[in-house]
Formats: sequence, structure tokens, C-alpha cells
Amino acid sequence: MSPYTLDEMRKMYLDMIRAYIDYWAIEPKKTCREKLEGLAFSILLIIDGESALPAFSLTPIPHPGDRQYCIDNGERWWPSGIDIAGGLHEDFVKEDV
Repeated sequence: MSPYTLDEMRKMYLDMIRAYIDYWAIEPKKTCREKLEGLAFSILLIIDGESALPAFSLTPIPHPGDRQYCIDNGERWWPSGIDIAGGLHEDFVKEDV
């Protein structure tokens, strides 16, 4: 067997998000906000690898000139190459994060 292609992986990822949209759209006992939070939580579950798909990396990719621009303007900047995924769904439900 061969690995999944880029197109196949993207389709599976997006199909899972569409399935979550369908699920949360018809959830009868939830408010609109609760449905939106449920959808966000579900998407974070996908990223964190707590669904039928494997975990995914989530790393900032700032524009090459952003760091120097921020330094010149006394602002903080986004570092690159740091994966923030893993436990996002757990942090989402904490109020102090």
C-alpha cells in the first residue's frame, strides 16, 4: 500500500470538519454559542489527534520581515517553528488559559 496523497489528506480533514458542522448545526438542546464552542472544540480535537485522524502540527509561519519590523517598533513577534498543537482542546475549556 502507499501513503495518502496530499489531496486525499486534505479531503479527509475537511470532510471531518464538514461532518462536525453538520452535527453541531442540528444539535437541538444547545444555544448558538454552545454550538459554536462545540464546533471549535471538535476542530481542536482533530488537530490534537483525538479523532479518527492523526494529530497535526500547528505552527506559526510569520512573514520573514515581521520580526525586524516588530523589533523596530518595540513590539513582540511570533517565533517560527514552534508547534502549539497538543492539548489545545483541553486548554480551550479552561478559563485561565
